[in-house]
Amino acid sequence: MMEMAQEYAKANVLSRRDGQDIIEEFSFELSKVQGKCLDIGSGPGDVTKDFLFPLLPHDVEVVGSDISQSMVNYARKNNSNERLSYIILDIEGRMPSEQIGQYDYVTSFYCLHFAYDLSHAFKNIFKLLRPNGKALVTFLEYHIVYEVYIRLSQNPRYEFYLQDAHRYVPYFQRKVYKNIETSLRKMLEDIGFEILHCSKREKCYQYNNQQILKNQMLSINPFISRMPDDMKDEFMGDLIKEIFKQDVWIPFENKNNEFLLKHYLLVAYIKKPQSAN
Repeated sequence: MMEMAQEYAKANVLSRRDGQDIIEEFSFELSKVQGKCLDIGSGPGDVTKDFLFPLLPHDVEVVGSDISQSMVNYARKNNSNERLSYIILDIEGRMPSEQIGQYDYVTSFYCLHFAYDLSHAFKNIFKLLRPNGKALVTFLEYHIVYEVYIRLSQNPRYEFYLQDAHRYVPYFQRKVYKNIETSLRKMLEDIGFEILHCSKREKCYQYNNQQILKNQMLSINPFISRMPDDMKDEFMGDLIKEIFKQDVWIPFENKNNEFLLKHYLLVAYIKKPQSAN
């Protein structure tokens, strides 16, 4: 769980870029939303307010949600208005009765890869939606940092602090499937969703220097708060070194320190049937 709300708001360049891309891609669908919209994993609320909220019709009520009290507090202070509020919600937990069946639309950008039980998270989204309600979600299928967590958890210096590193690896990065897109479709259909769109995308992000990457990795790191202060810099240095040992980054020719880092996204646009309870 991410608690460094202010740091994350400054460093979430990747999730902002990818969230904005998906929101713009589905802008026509979002422009037709009616009623009440829930944004799951809204974090500091910047993507919700800056990109999602302006595309929705002016009579739509938007509720951002996050498992982290720190994130919700930051969002309420910095990114709320008369039609945009925030609540605490654990999408893997038991849904509050007052939230079930209350939403015409659900969005989630860069959150569901944190769900250890992804199917359960989608079942909860199904519960939150009204019949005929739709959901637009995008989340990481693979990012090298989660593989690096596992590698560092095997380092005797860090193993005590990373004992649960596997808990933070995205569902489809942990599982072995021949066709991930087909597996996601089946999961959603088994829950009861109608699939309007489902795809896997290879993406890259251009970093001007390693410090930008380090700041980003620090803001999402679930282990750093467990460590003594004199270990934190060493750990982050080793994490960045491990990333650059892998084949997912591409240096720019004739540009000092600039590089591309690859990752993979899953995008789903789904509907709860009218007949569903």
